[in-house]
Amino acid sequence: MLVIHTGELLSAYYNRKRIYKSALARKTGIDYQAILKHRKSNTIEVDTLLKISAVLEHNFLMDIAVQLPKTYTTDAPIDAAAANEIESLKEKIKLLEAEKQLLLQVIGAKG
Repeated sequence: MLVIHTGELLSAYYNRKRIYKSALARKTGIDYQAILKHRKSNTIEVDTLLKISAVLEHNFLMDIAVQLPKTYTTDAPIDAAAANEIESLKEKIKLLEAEKQLLLQVIGAKG
């Protein structure tokens, strides 16, 4: 069974970014003791995680998502721009390789 310890995820981020839990509690409206409890808990409510993400401007849901197996399906839209750019660059590489071979033939070198 897959286990993602959200408390460790939050705690590591807070430590790395030097987040003051008291300030986070004020900005999110979440009780200070609850903020401390979430750091040690294995789970957290999505609503609470979204509040923390919004205040810190950090996508904790994506941090969790990348830990899931790649075989899991999703209904999230795929960023086609990156895939299109990769395809365009692959075509450009093929064209440049062909031009390189033609230039090598013209100057009599072996490629």
